[in-house]
Amino acid sequence: MDTMMAKPNSLRGRQADTSAPTWRDELALVAAPARLCAGVLLVSALLAGAASWHGAQQAAALAQAAQVRGAAAGRYQNVESEKQDIAIYQPRFVELQAGGLIGDENRLAWIEAIKSIQGTRRLVSASYDIEPQQALVFAAPMALGDYQLRGSRMRIELGLVHELDLFHFIDDLRGAGRFTVQDCNMKRTDAPAESIGVARLTANCTLLFLTLGNAAPAKGAP
Repeated sequence: MDTMMAKPNSLRGRQADTSAPTWRDELALVAAPARLCAGVLLVSALLAGAASWHGAQQAAALAQAAQVRGAAAGRYQNVESEKQDIAIYQPRFVELQAGGLIGDENRLAWIEAIKSIQGTRRLVSASYDIEPQQALVFAAPMALGDYQLRGSRMRIELGLVHELDLFHFIDDLRGAGRFTVQDCNMKRTDAPAESIGVARLTANCTLLFLTLGNAAPAKGAP
């Protein structure tokens, strides 16, 4: 009887052991929430990355727009500055151009001016010789932009009656162009003081006529 009573108890113990949850069963219970949590974290990370990327793109676009706006403002300021410079310097430029300094040299105007002055001032004689034009070289560089300063040397000999005739001649000749007087020598002749129509003085002067023209392109330049 005791033996028969013990068997049911052992069976109930084994049934109790098989019905208890194991760690695998518990893992299966939390697997779905864990996957859901991981998915939420992944989506959150993706959203944060997308927001950061979008913010960086917006910042780059704003920086580029600011750069373009700054460049446009700089160009506008340059245009306004150039307009002001033109308004300030154009009258002077036109004046120098009309005076013969800017542009091609006009030797015909010089020759006609000499003949006209000789007749107006009643000079006894006037002869001249003009050398070929040359580019002028300075010891210190000059900022001339696209222009080049050139000079044509003129040697002139005048037969005068009075000393003031030389100064009048030089002043009158300045209307034909811009020049500098490099040297000038005056001496008396052997003509009697009471002689008429004869040169009592001779003047030998060297003048350098100046012009500003477009600089010649460098060799090899298109």
